Amino acid sequence: MQRPPDSAPDLKALQAAFGRSVRSTTAHTADLQLLAGSDDATAFGQRIDVYRNNAWQFFLAALERTYPVTQRRVGADFFRQLARDYRAQHPSQHGDLHWIGEAFPAWLAGRMAGTGYEWLGDLAHLEWACEASVTAARRDPVGLDALGRFDADVLPHLVLELQPSLRLVTSPFPIWSVWQANQLADAAAPVDLAAGAEHCAVACIADRVAVYRLEAGDHRMLQHLCAGMSLGDAAEAAATDAATLGELLGRLLGWAFGEGLVVQVVKHMDRSSGGRSGSG
Repeated sequence: MQRPPDSAPDLKALQAAFGRSVRSTTAHTADLQLLAGSDDATAFGQRIDVYRNNAWQFFLAALERTYPVTQRRVGADFFRQLARDYRAQHPSQHGDLHWIGEAFPAWLAGRMAGTGYEWLGDLAHLEWACEASVTAARRDPVGLDALGRFDADVLPHLVLELQPSLRLVTSPFPIWSVWQANQLADAAAPVDLAAGAEHCAVACIADRVAVYRLEAGDHRMLQHLCAGMSLGDAAEAAATDAATLGELLGRLLGWAFGEGLVVQVVKHMDRSSGGRSGSG
């Protein structure tokens, strides 16, 4: 016997009940009864189980693909439990599976606070920067000769526009070393937290993700350049003293142009758009 039209639930209520049933570990009886209508709720629940399992497997697979090093460090079983707990607080809000892991680094940092494994949150942050870099727009780079169009006295006032895929990550822990050591499937070297802070830049170059370890001063200058500072202002803000300013500027410019990270060079006064790169 079908439900009379005047008592039929609206589409929004049905969608909400279905969403809760698919995302939860066990569907609520009230939701199953609402969805089943006059059908057997128990039998309907068994059909819902198929959708629930598929949704969970897709969620887990997307998270594993985005955070392979983090999974390797904690082990498959514990990562699966983390994924379940994370999903309970951050269910997918997008049709695109790419976004499933967006909130994971911050969530994991909170989960690991006070455990001695705080570095896992920063490691996940680095892996998300890689994921975000891959999906960012890409622009044709310019070479170091782009600086030659300007007189020497103008150089401190130039602004570098950087690749949109550039992401910056810094941590008090050696996250680049952990990431690098775990690029091989059988690698599981211990984490030497005594190695201290590491500063990273991530960019998608020629369809591959490159992860660089930078000196602290280089990283600070790159942050300032990403924020739209001129070369002169960024170098002064990043250098620890006047003696290192020239060395810092030359080293970072050689690296940035050499890796294809610079897409445009403009005078500070002529710059019409904000920096397109960002911190991860």
